[in-house]
Amino acid sequence: ERILQHLNHVMYGDLNNSNRFVTLFYSNYNPQTHTLFYSNAAHHPPLLWRAKTQGVDRLDTQGMLIGLDENTHYNSAHVQLEVGDTVMYYTDGITDAISPSGSRFEEGNLMREFQRSCGSLSSSQEILDDLFAKVEQFTGCNHHDQDDITLIVFRITG
Repeated sequence: ERILQHLNHVMYGDLNNSNRFVTLFYSNYNPQTHTLFYSNAAHHPPLLWRAKTQGVDRLDTQGMLIGLDENTHYNSAHVQLEVGDTVMYYTDGITDAISPSGSRFEEGNLMREFQRSCGSLSSSQEILDDLFAKVEQFTGCNHHDQDDITLIVFRITG
């Protein structure tokens, strides 16, 4: 939370004058303790797939956009990860992807596809490729989105 508060304080003047803002999710993983520390500034929260339960959780904390209020305070949290657990970061280009019929991919679809991929595939790269393929299949081969589509997937190994 200190990094986000400092970043917000430093960037507030420039962002406020330009009528812009930034969403940001910050995390730090400690591989010795398998602990992921995180804080959110109004970005889409990453998804966590738990290998033991095969369930998906959202990693989120309270926090406003960077550049909206100079005195905003951010919260932080941490989660203990176990072997097989998988985390996925994404931008709204994924959930806002539009099908030829005009429907959006939405977070519910992403959560279901992420859960399916994590349960059936063994590596981060396979999960990443599978999710990109699902979004491309949803939008159609000739459809080009206006927004960026970014995914980061990492899986805890032994």
